[in-house]
Amino acid sequence: MDSITHLNHLYGFNDWANRVIVRQLRNADSKRSLRCLAHILITEDEYFERLHGKDSTGFDFWPDLTIDQCAELAKKNAERFTRLIEGFQEEGLGTSVSYKTSEGVEFGNSFREILTHVLFHSMNHRGQILTFLREDGFEPPLIDYIVFERTH
Repeated sequence: MDSITHLNHLYGFNDWANRVIVRQLRNADSKRSLRCLAHILITEDEYFERLHGKDSTGFDFWPDLTIDQCAELAKKNAERFTRLIEGFQEEGLGTSVSYKTSEGVEFGNSFREILTHVLFHSMNHRGQILTFLREDGFEPPLIDYIVFERTH
């Protein structure tokens, strides 16, 4: 499997896992889980914008969003990342992009590095959500990558 196909598949997993969490939070009153989901989704959105030159100086990565706003943002993110990745050629993934962090510090990373970071960041925080759900008395959903592979 080439890198483009693999990245697209991983973003399919990311979308699936985000949607599973959205469904779970519609039925589980866990405010810290919702706040963490909002952080995941706004961060995905902001990194997409960084790939297109947006300056993130002063950006708030911890917004208060409703579950409906999260659902809409998850859908938007999935559609935009899919279109972006499908438009790449293999060699384009190594292209560097400059951006500024929320603290105003400038960095440069390749598209491949940023796209990979977004996936790992989202996965890390979904793990936190599973812990929050369990601690709040809810059964967390199964969102392991292997579960995605078995069902897709």
